[in-house]
Amino acid sequence: MTGYTGYAIKTDFDKSDSANKLHILTTPNGLFTASFSNRGLTIVDLAVRRTPSNAHFHNVNLGFRSGEDYKRADNPYFGAFIGRVANRIRDGKFELDGKSYQVVQSNFGHCLHGGMVGYDKVVLRDPEVLPALSETSSDTLKFNYVSKHLEEGFPGELLVVVKYWVEDAPGGGALYLEYEATLMGPENVDHAIVNLTNHSYFNIGDKSTIEDTEFTMTTNQTLEVTDTFVPTGNIVPHPLVPTDLSTFKFGPDEPDIDHAFVFPDADISALDTRSFPLKTMASAYHPCTKLHLKGETTEPSFQLYTGRYIGVGGLYGPRSGFCLESSRYIDAVNKQEWKGMVTIGKGQIYGALTRLSLYY
Repeated sequence: MTGYTGYAIKTDFDKSDSANKLHILTTPNGLFTASFSNRGLTIVDLAVRRTPSNAHFHNVNLGFRSGEDYKRADNPYFGAFIGRVANRIRDGKFELDGKSYQVVQSNFGHCLHGGMVGYDKVVLRDPEVLPALSETSSDTLKFNYVSKHLEEGFPGELLVVVKYWVEDAPGGGALYLEYEATLMGPENVDHAIVNLTNHSYFNIGDKSTIEDTEFTMTTNQTLEVTDTFVPTGNIVPHPLVPTDLSTFKFGPDEPDIDHAFVFPDADISALDTRSFPLKTMASAYHPCTKLHLKGETTEPSFQLYTGRYIGVGGLYGPRSGFCLESSRYIDAVNKQEWKGMVTIGKGQIYGALTRLSLYY
């Protein structure tokens, strides 16, 4: 393994912006690769092959082949890093330290995924390359971003650190996504809110939709939501997920799911979850490709979205892919019993870890 880093850069990924490069990581076993762009720290590829001698990687991550295309108005957050606050904030309003804040309203009158110009649209500087953690992993890419005070209306200046690395797994590999945030200022701001995730869409089959994907979940407990997708405060069983958590199959139109699921035993007071064991969100298998995808996280919640509203002209239609978005509870800042999981003070650290495994 002498000289192995598993890291390469493609500099011509975005011909409209030379700062938006493609950063490619490959596992030591040669079976798995993942790539990311500077813009939105977007996952462009998540791919696997059966043997190192096989020239073809099977990419299961929906997206585009050029950086320019990710700027399309109909891009539904393909592969994007989401912040400052993932998912929805009711009416774009919240209170911190006795002050009322109105942030950008971008979806049904609510703030969705950080507003109109969230982290998904920011072009970050090239990463610091850290040495591999073990002989079975690649180098680690460490990206830093300073999120300014009142960016999209959010109080507090945050230092956000994102780390990506890949690791060998039997029959494939795994991508790790680690998030960290600290509150840097200004002096008159004592607390800020943060909730980070990734918005990749996956299709592990051999057709243009997720039909026939076999899906297994580890919880059917979900945040009950209104007709504009903000929580009521109740946690209820999801009617489309088997009570016994048995495997079910994605059909042409059903089940139609776009809900946040919760782990009943999660510590919802924790701000930094990275020391917690990884819990399986869900596992997927497709009988035609024989591919498996498993999502694990230290987070208390995740959004499962089966892609009903995907519409990317001429390229992707409804149910082209599904999302597994690990995160904190939706609109947590507006529920007193949930608020601590997204509220960060000076001297505190927000942290989260997710692993996505892809293998034959």
